Amino acid sequence: MADDPTTLTESIVAELADDETASMLAGQADVVDAVLAANRVFVAVAAGALANLEPEVTLPQFRALVLIDIHGSMTVAELAEALGVVPSTATRMCDRLVAKALVDRTVDSANRRQMTLTLRAEGRALIAQSTRRRKREINRLIKSISPEAQADLATSLGALVQAAHGSDRTRASRRLHSSTDGKEQRTR
Repeated sequence: MADDPTTLTESIVAELADDETASMLAGQADVVDAVLAANRVFVAVAAGALANLEPEVTLPQFRALVLIDIHGSMTVAELAEALGVVPSTATRMCDRLVAKALVDRTVDSANRRQMTLTLRAEGRALIAQSTRRRKREINRLIKSISPEAQADLATSLGALVQAAHGSDRTRASRRLHSSTDGKEQRTR
């Protein structure tokens, strides 16, 4: 019976019974499991949308391209922060994206130690192609769901996105979707 996921979840919750998070989890375990399952679907769709694109990019590289696109330009340090990686990791990723002719990297005229990243036309084209593929696949999946379930899904996902924007843990996400210069930001 120890292999039963329900029993396992209940035992974990029981061990953490004094913890507020554990009691909250106990009441929301089905929702958390559903969101995690949906996340796996979205990651698979995103990975599938990148398959066989030229040049090849990894999911983290694609995320970097999208961040640069949303912001118009970023420093390597800003990209590292948004990705949650150390600057040296972001630098190596940028090296690869520059080598693939997807990103331009220039020395900042005000601070010569700082590099500014901008997306090249090839980077924008790759994002657009991947986005078209993701939309097609998500549309295919959604068409198999009843119109009522589609409406419920839209409402529920909208609520989750709003909760994420209100969370300290998704601060980077909020920055991506809020404007710092008055221009509306794009999302991918």
